[in-house]
This record gives sequence, structure tokens and C-alpha cells, in this order.
Amino acid sequence: MSNIKDRKRFKIVPEMGGALARNYARQRGTGPQIENWRRQARELTADLPEGAKILEVAFGPGYFAVELARLGFSVTGLDVAPTFVEIASGYARTEGVEVSFREGDVAAMPFGDESFDFVVCQAAFKNFVWPVKALDEMYRVLRPGGTAVVQDMNRDSTEGDIAREVESMRLGKLAALATRQTLGQLRRRAYTPVDFGGLVAETAFRTGEISTSGISLDVRLTRP
Repeated sequence: MSNIKDRKRFKIVPEMGGALARNYARQRGTGPQIENWRRQARELTADLPEGAKILEVAFGPGYFAVELARLGFSVTGLDVAPTFVEIASGYARTEGVEVSFREGDVAAMPFGDESFDFVVCQAAFKNFVWPVKALDEMYRVLRPGGTAVVQDMNRDSTEGDIAREVESMRLGKLAALATRQTLGQLRRRAYTPVDFGGLVAETAFRTGEISTSGISLDVRLTRP
């Protein structure tokens, strides 16, 4: 296995900002999707103690972070895109929820050691330029016993998996076609379970639990 800890991963997509970020926020902010964020927030935090400190990495429009904060947790968000910091902060104010959204790089987080009980990153890890450094930073900011969860696409998913995922979204014909094409493109830069396990082995975590379901890859990493 090659050591990629200090090797930059090819940057396939530009950072999302400006009009592109605002359009993405509109697309992801529908009622059914907000309800999905709400359900995921409850499920992911079911075992966390009251008042736990949570960091969401690459929070995007901030919908998930806001749902985490609604549950009574202390939530901080970190994203490289200043437009998302603006969008998410405005959304939190509108919803009357307190979340600290900050601009910054996941490979060099502006937080002290052992600052959080839980770190979560959804649908963004495949875009990180320095993936192993990002995981090591998650380890650094976690308190002993804390957990990092990375949820993203599985490169081993099939065309059938993608078709079933799109069908479950109940989209119109044109939207379904566009979404299926987009997911196919995203899959090309995603990780397989084996590849992700190789990344984890090069970090301070050393090992973790990796599972798949449909198009999804779920990684659970705990700091001893």
C-alpha cells in the first residue's frame, strides 16, 4: 500500500461558492430533504450525552447542523466555502438556532486538541484534497472516546444501486435523469471500502468500522 499521507490527491472539482452554492442550497432545502436531515440527526446522535459538542465538517447550506442543534447539542460547522458560511449562518438565524459556522480547511482545522465529542462529514470527503490529513485532524480534535462518522458514496455501487436511489427520491423524469447522471459522475471520485480502509490505516485512528448500503459508504472511527 502506498503512503499518501503527505501526497496531495488530485483536485477534481472546484470549491463551491457564489451562485453555484446558492443554487445548491435551494435544491437541498426542500421540505422532504429537511425532514430527512432531521431523521438523520436523531439517528446519528442517539447515543450522545446531552450537551455533547459536535463538529460538522463541510456543512454546506447548514441544514444538518441546524437539525443537530435543535436536539440540544453544541454544534460547530467548518467549511472551506465562505458563501456557505454566509448561507448557513443566515439559515440558523432564521430558524432561531445557535450554531457556530466557520470558514476553514479540514486538513488544518482552527480548533484546539480534544475539542469535540463527535465529528460528522456527509457527502464531501471524496472532494478533500488531503484525505489522510483530514482524518488525522478529525482524530486530533476529538476527545478520547469520541467518534468521527464519514458518510459518502461507495465507488463499488452499481448502476442498479444508483437507479434505485433515484427512484426513491420520487423525482420527475428530467430531474431523475439529471440526478442519475450526477450520481454516476460523483461515483467516479468516491472511495471503495478497501480504499477507505487503506486511508484509515495511515492515520492515528489505524482502524474503523466500514459498511455499505446501496450507493452509500458509512465509516465509523473512534479515538481511543
